[in-house]
Amino acid sequence: MTSTSRRAHLAPAALLLSVIASCGAESSVRSPPSSAPSAVCADPINDPGHCAHELKDSHQRTGAPAIGQDEALDEAAVAVFNTARLDGTGLEATEEYVTRVQRALTEKGYTGAVVRLARPEDPSVPGALLWAVRVGDVCVLGDVVPGPDGRWHEWYAGLLPGGRCLTA
Repeated sequence: MTSTSRRAHLAPAALLLSVIASCGAESSVRSPPSSAPSAVCADPINDPGHCAHELKDSHQRTGAPAIGQDEALDEAAVAVFNTARLDGTGLEATEEYVTRVQRALTEKGYTGAVVRLARPEDPSVPGALLWAVRVGDVCVLGDVVPGPDGRWHEWYAGLLPGGRCLTA
C-alpha cells in the first residue's frame, strides 16, 4: 500500500474520531488530569439529537471513560446491556418494560439498578425506557426512546453527588 493510499484510508477514521470527540467538546466540565476524561457522547453520528440528552447533567457528574477506553468496564457493561435488553427481545418505553428490565437486572445481581421512564431531568429523552447501573465508579446507562423506530442508546457517565447514577 502506498503512502498516499494509506493516508486516504486513515482520513475517514480520523474524521470520525474528531466528530465523536467534538460532541462533548463544549462541556465546561473538565476532570483533573489524573482522573477520567470529561463526558463524551456515545454515538453522535447515528443519533446526534441524543447527545444533548446524554450530557444534560454532566456538569454534576464525576468523569468517566468513553466506551472502548476501559476493557474491564466494557466487559461488565456488555453484561448489563445484554441483561437490560432482555437478551435481544424488543423493548418499548412502557411501564411494563420498566418492570421487566428491573426484574432481569435484579435477578442477575444488579440490585442497585434504577429503571424507569425518563424524567425531564434525566440524561435521556423524557419518556424513554431508561436504565442505570453503577459499575465501580462509573454509571452504565442505556435507553430506548419512545416512538416507532425505538432507537436505543448505551453510554457511560460519571457519578452524581452521593454516588448515584440518577436523581432520586
